[in-house]
Amino acid sequence: MAELIFQRRGEEMMRVLLDGHAMVIGRGSTADIAVPHPEVSRRQALIERRGDRFVAIDLSGRGIRLGDEVVAEGPLEDGSELWLGDFRAVFRLQTSSAHAETRSGGEFTQDAGNTRRVNVPVNLRIRSASGERSRALEGELVIGTDPGCGLMLDDAFASGVHCRLILDGGRIQLFDLGSTNGTWVNGLRVGHAELSLGSTLRIGETEISVEAVDRSGESAFEGIVSGAACMREVFDLIERVAPSSAAVAILGETGTGKELIARAIHARSERNKGAFVPVNCAAISRELIESELFGHEKGAFTGALTARKGAFEEASGGTIFLDEIGELSADLQAKLLRTLELGEVKRVGSSRPFRVDARVVAATHRDLRAMVKTGAFREDLYYRLAVIRVELPPLRRRPGDVPLLVNRLARAFAPRGGMPGFTPEAMRRLEAHPWPGNVRELKNVLARALLLRRGSAIGPDDLSFDETGAEMVASVPTTDDENETLRLPGKTLHQIELEATLKALRRHKGNRRAAARELDMARSTMQLRAKELGVPPPSGDPDD
Repeated sequence: MAELIFQRRGEEMMRVLLDGHAMVIGRGSTADIAVPHPEVSRRQALIERRGDRFVAIDLSGRGIRLGDEVVAEGPLEDGSELWLGDFRAVFRLQTSSAHAETRSGGEFTQDAGNTRRVNVPVNLRIRSASGERSRALEGELVIGTDPGCGLMLDDAFASGVHCRLILDGGRIQLFDLGSTNGTWVNGLRVGHAELSLGSTLRIGETEISVEAVDRSGESAFEGIVSGAACMREVFDLIERVAPSSAAVAILGETGTGKELIARAIHARSERNKGAFVPVNCAAISRELIESELFGHEKGAFTGALTARKGAFEEASGGTIFLDEIGELSADLQAKLLRTLELGEVKRVGSSRPFRVDARVVAATHRDLRAMVKTGAFREDLYYRLAVIRVELPPLRRRPGDVPLLVNRLARAFAPRGGMPGFTPEAMRRLEAHPWPGNVRELKNVLARALLLRRGSAIGPDDLSFDETGAEMVASVPTTDDENETLRLPGKTLHQIELEATLKALRRHKGNRRAAARELDMARSTMQLRAKELGVPPPSGDPDD
């Protein structure tokens, strides 16, 4: 038995078993192995078995690069390299014993027959438009949209019976079952391949990652990875409150995963068959937010050519997630309060309200209690929303989660071709960073490192952080009695800036000009900060 090991930029992407008599490699849809590279012809090469040997035959008319030569036809010996653009297919005879190896602490081994054997339980992580889930791979698993499949997909671009995965003797084998759109492994379409841990399958618009079951203590709760005790408390709270219909307020810094928590609450509730409707209150203009939330009737305003449902109506029977609830204007806060109290909404342009049954989960990175004190947020609305408070700890309070998140995110963001490793120095640098932007910042750092890395493994020099935060904090002038407050750990840069702005406005009794002059800030910026803080001008004139 022989195989082709496909590699790109030194990284192994997948292995294709040559168990048939002929196999076409090319860029076109009719090829047995589709290689998405512009230098590859639609039908580039034919791998043919002749007795007990294999040959590579050019189908493009331009020759194929076999080793250092361009030939029309050439024999394949153990170790022969067939170049396909920047992809490389290495021919291996499985009788060779020259390449035995063990990797990843014994997670998989390559025996004398050059066959990698997985020695740990295997997990499949399925990501689709409907969310993320996982299941164990044991024995044989048929994947497709047919209800009789072991893993049923809700994907319009997947076939009824799409492909089969078999875990037998420590080997993970994939067989495409004549699917319409093909089965893709790390960016290559295949009919039959042997998979390794870290491989990513694409079936229609669904991605399936092949992972080892982590024995180090990593735990996932509705797709949220954490081993920290403070997060286990959050998960426990969600388990207890999810079955109810009580309103939930999720509080935490930017980038801590508030929407993931909201989705987990919905998934664990009895409303999980209904819709989950997210609304970002900060991303919608003030003129349109009422229509987005409550809907409108035809002709209610210019451009309202037809009647439209609002988010509350769409979420009836399910959950509505109001992200950045602290950005709502005072008049919208009053209308939202009425909806929460009476369970009814009134479309813009309509005179009759109607009832809806939507559970409300709200989130914000702002301190709502401080906004209540300044009058920027209604106290009655706050208590309606915060029946249950879920406070998310920042990433710096759970440093043990950094390696878990790095491994998970690197698998998700890695280019097709497998996940690169991290050197111990790089991991130590990641663990030592304070992460003011939390998981969102970690995602950016990893995405940048994966794109710009110089070698097969990510080292400390491949990591770059946004260091402007410390400089900006240092540039904000403060008085001696405020130094202690501004140096407190656990605050984001935005929170520190708002504190300094609020103190300056208080000292100058709301005068924007004087406060901006003290902080050496543009008056337009001060106007925006004062509006965000809900601090009224001294005379009612916004220019003051």
